[in-house]
Amino acid sequence: MVGFFIGLFVGAFIGITVMCLCTAAGQADKYENRTGKDK
Repeated sequence: MVGFFIGLFVGAFIGITVMCLCTAAGQADKYENRTGKDK
């Protein structure tokens, strides 16, 4: 039972980390595309 909760928290932490990285990458792509059009 304890292992289940440990796995649950670790999985949630990894999921949130990946989601934040994907969001940051998406925002960086939008920023690069916007600055590329200005040139």
